Amino acid sequence: MIDQLYKIWNLKPHHVAGNQFTGYESIQDQLNTFTKCVYEKDPESTIEQVFSLYRGVNLVPITYYTETGLVRAISDFASAKYNTVSNSRLGLGNNHGQGISRFLFPNMMTAEPKGRGSNSLRDRFYDDTKLRRAIRICFEFRDGANLVGPVAMRRALELVTGENVTNFKAANARAIVEYLCPVMWGSVYDYSCGYGGRLLGTAASRMQYNYIGVDPNTETVKYLNYYSNLIEEATGRHHEILCETSQNHIPENIDCAFSSPPYFNLEKYSDEPTQCMVEFQSLDEWFEGYAEPTIRNIYSALVSGGVFATNIADYKSYGNKEYAVVDRWVQTAEKIGFRHSETVKMMLNTRPGVGNDKTAGREKWEGVYVFTK
Repeated sequence: MIDQLYKIWNLKPHHVAGNQFTGYESIQDQLNTFTKCVYEKDPESTIEQVFSLYRGVNLVPITYYTETGLVRAISDFASAKYNTVSNSRLGLGNNHGQGISRFLFPNMMTAEPKGRGSNSLRDRFYDDTKLRRAIRICFEFRDGANLVGPVAMRRALELVTGENVTNFKAANARAIVEYLCPVMWGSVYDYSCGYGGRLLGTAASRMQYNYIGVDPNTETVKYLNYYSNLIEEATGRHHEILCETSQNHIPENIDCAFSSPPYFNLEKYSDEPTQCMVEFQSLDEWFEGYAEPTIRNIYSALVSGGVFATNIADYKSYGNKEYAVVDRWVQTAEKIGFRHSETVKMMLNTRPGVGNDKTAGREKWEGVYVFTK
């Protein structure tokens, strides 16, 4: 599998610089010479020089790994500090582990947000105009050293026009599951695995959970199984991944069900007929064909005292059509027999720029809606 990933990312042997690398190590010293002072003296020339250096390597600026590096990164994640849930609130800063999924799930780079077509980090990097714009962002919005290194460039590309398809933060998943399910060796059911954030977060917990996850995307499941094998090598614990839809899969004897479900038409992950955007043509159909049977299956499978939780939010599609899903999800769960017992606020970063002054008290969060039988 590692060879397949290297081929997808266009990695060559000369790019590999240790077990964890960016491919830009050979030009890092050159990149470091481009300070804000240099930029301010001649912005356009500086942008072109940085642009030429990036095109000379021409790798998407993420962290890459050898297989040994992946196992070590998983072990490091398991021992890293993380913010926990306190007073029904989970703060910012739980970013550890994100780089692993960026590398392991290249199909996250081709998912289509809000029906706009693919506008992924990869697309933006290989678009000359957007790469130049990202370089400008690095100089205009950042201070200090290493202004245009690969990490800074990735973050700048994420700010360049359009929506980002993202992965659920593994450290957030760990904190939430441990808060919801303080049961040693508990069985945790992820009814929409996605790109491995909840897999890593749950599997890395010292509670030694048994993780069972389903996802209908065949490519994603391929990478999830590889990820699970790496986690088993790092932690010694096996976890189960199934290529299945949650409306059809009936789990058994679970202590906690937690996921962030695929919104009706927010993101297109593939053209497979099992994908929500393909299978359901209206929000009513999505609730009737996906949400309600999924919740019923979870209700029947939860043990006494078990907890069901969903990270979901109202959203706007392409064209700014609004979709109110939170209240209806809660109502559907209550109709089936659940009681909405709590909402955990999972804090989100705000984008820099006009009107987003973080010091002005602006607060952004998504809810994790918690239910009990």
